[in-house]
Amino acid sequence: MALWQSTMIRLARSKSITSLMQGNRLMRGLAGRFVGGDSTAAAVRRSAELNSLAITTSLYYLGEYVESPAAIEENVAQLIASIEQLGQSNLDVHISIDPTQIGYAHSDALGEANALRLGKLIAAQPAAGRRRLAMLDMEDFSVVQKTLDLRARMAEAGYPTGITIQAYLHRSGKDIRDLVESGAAAIRLVKGAFAESRDHAWTSRMEINREFLLQAAVLLSSEAKARGVYPIFATHDDQMILAIIELAERNQRSKDEYEFEMLHGVGAPRQQKLTTEGYRLRLYLPFGTDWWPYTVRRIGENPANVRFVVNALRKTGAPAR
Repeated sequence: MALWQSTMIRLARSKSITSLMQGNRLMRGLAGRFVGGDSTAAAVRRSAELNSLAITTSLYYLGEYVESPAAIEENVAQLIASIEQLGQSNLDVHISIDPTQIGYAHSDALGEANALRLGKLIAAQPAAGRRRLAMLDMEDFSVVQKTLDLRARMAEAGYPTGITIQAYLHRSGKDIRDLVESGAAAIRLVKGAFAESRDHAWTSRMEINREFLLQAAVLLSSEAKARGVYPIFATHDDQMILAIIELAERNQRSKDEYEFEMLHGVGAPRQQKLTTEGYRLRLYLPFGTDWWPYTVRRIGENPANVRFVVNALRKTGAPAR
């Protein structure tokens, strides 16, 4: 699994393969499976459609590990447009931000400056009871501490900011406790998807599941509640979902005091079941034209997703061998 995942990550970061795949009309149908549209307007429309089904969203403008200042500024401009359009809506939306898409792949100073620009704009939008915040995505190990430092800087500036923690990292247990103690606005817990080495991460399924639930218990603790921490559990794993529900009930946490987050285009029946039972559900909704790196990482996380590639080729008439 680790070899498969690392191979998919290499494919995701290959500029030549990205250009080839995104320029191939036979593959464009694949983007619609995981991506909510090619523009801000399309993503907002899709968010409204999902909202009518009692599903909220976390919007992510496609583009990561960007070094060109011009490309970074384009990413920031698209995020600004999204925030402004959402400010005119009544939607409960998080704006997911990869630090390397807004400048950290160029320089820490540029990344922080852009993050503060975005945080200030999000803070200025009317909330009217809706949970709107900048959600910092967590990328590979090289930017973990920088992302934690950035969240602290944005919180210090008074901007509503959440952060993603990858349960499989050895350091994450302490990071979670520190974030709870600091009263972080929101913490999104994921298993982790960057094929890190055993020096930095747990690598077996059993170990990762164990760490995920240990950290979930901290997020659902009375201390986390008292400090105003809002837990978000990003998983498609049925066993993890059931275990989290049990933990929440044991800690007397109501269904509106935490939420689950899943990927757009993956596991619709499971999503419908959760909303029918009254649990909060948010979908991670990417948008934009740079869809290949994101899509191939989804395939890396779960080899079963390869079938979506095959189906995309079949629908466009390409031979599926």
